[in-house]
Amino acid sequence: MSGVPSTAVADVLQLRGETGWLSPPLRPMTICAPAMGTARTVRLAPGPGPSGLGPLRELLATDLAGRVVVIADAGHAAGAVWGEILSLAARGRGAVGVLVDGAVRDLLALDRIGLPVWARKRATAGPGPEVHVAEIGGPCTIGAVSLNDGDRIVMDTGGVVALRMRSSAEVLAAAAAYARAEEEVTAALEAGHDLGTAYSHKSAVVARLRAELTATPPSPSPLSRGVSRTV
Repeated sequence: MSGVPSTAVADVLQLRGETGWLSPPLRPMTICAPAMGTARTVRLAPGPGPSGLGPLRELLATDLAGRVVVIADAGHAAGAVWGEILSLAARGRGAVGVLVDGAVRDLLALDRIGLPVWARKRATAGPGPEVHVAEIGGPCTIGAVSLNDGDRIVMDTGGVVALRMRSSAEVLAAAAAYARAEEEVTAALEAGHDLGTAYSHKSAVVARLRAELTATPPSPSPLSRGVSRTV
């Protein structure tokens, strides 16, 4: 179910008492066309390690069709762990996006390549020798959000959000209805209706989603953080 805005997904997660949005701390480093894929997780650690960043380069030679490369703990590097060369490699293997919990570089080239990249910051120098790949395919954390390999990632100009694979279809269906309701609100406002009248479209959907949640409360998850349900 592509094309569901990340903002609608985030709002539905709030209604469910969960989180999952990764922006902030991540911010777009490229022009971000809408994309959705499944996480391929890479966790870094301080120190040179036995193979340095070699396992990351090896990963980028494998089939990444429909994947979002997620590099966690990249703040251990002295500089950027991602740039033009790695974006070209990832795009060539079918990746649909990249999340870096650290620095990236070559921003003009990244825009030209067209692979959406989100990161904490930009840097001029490369990663340096004092960082290595600790694990590929394992659990990781970005900000307050825990991710697992295979979690669904939604990204667009509004943000980037992670979803548990087992509940992603349910959340995306609810988010699609939520987004349609917001479109009805804006259409009503543009037609000259007052906000109270226009907002009734969204209020009805929010009330229904809350009622469904009360009837079948979500099970605890690594992404659940007990956030406010006020939307």
